[in-house]
Amino acid sequence: RRDVLLRDNAPSSPQVDSADQVVVHHQTMATMTVTPEQYIASLPSIVDRTSKQEGATKLANPNFISIKYNAEIEDPSCCFKCVACCGCLPVHGLVCAPVCSYFDKERSYLYIREGSLEANTSLDNYCAPICCCCTFDDNVYVNYFDRAPYAIKGCLCPAVPKLEIYDPACMLCCVKFDCECCFGPKQVVIMPYEECCLCCPNRTCWCHNCFGCCGQPDGNPIYYSSFYPQPKNAEAFVAQAKQIIPVAQRMEGKSS
Repeated sequence: RRDVLLRDNAPSSPQVDSADQVVVHHQTMATMTVTPEQYIASLPSIVDRTSKQEGATKLANPNFISIKYNAEIEDPSCCFKCVACCGCLPVHGLVCAPVCSYFDKERSYLYIREGSLEANTSLDNYCAPICCCCTFDDNVYVNYFDRAPYAIKGCLCPAVPKLEIYDPACMLCCVKFDCECCFGPKQVVIMPYEECCLCCPNRTCWCHNCFGCCGQPDGNPIYYSSFYPQPKNAEAFVAQAKQIIPVAQRMEGKSS
């Protein structure tokens, strides 16, 4: 009778065929009670790397890559929307996105990491639910700050690239017109150098806008390269980048 009572009061256990099925059962129960993000965050970090990391690829904490700025993405312009919807948006060289494409802001992102800039320009298509050909891969890229296009070049006259703000406004009769509806918002660009051979500044001045009569406002980069997606708050993004990029550019290790 004592054995019968013990069997009746004992906690029930799942009927499984192996220990692996027990693990799967517990994992399934865990994922049912928490969100996928919480479940992944609860898993332990594993670091078994013993080889050296060089340059800006070094991590302050080997368990994770620290994100120093997670930017709110700027909405695409009307021109971008029209070009994407018409099927004229280039995605891989001369290959254009199919008709009815659009910028997927919810999946796109722009990060300033501890030693690099990472971004994803994601596209989607209105016809994707009914057409298997209208799907896209993520367009992710990572640029480390000790390699091109951010690497310091030259010895006697070193070119030090940095992020700067490009103001698309226009000077007209000494008045600055900066309507975003007409000219668009300010953009973050990669400025390859401040001066060329210590004598030719890489910024607009009075000679580029005829003393403010017509042309770009003073201080804009002349030679630059752009990237996408763009941050909504260009000033805050550049201010944070200027604290990180100069340090990462001079990290010890092999550089290009």
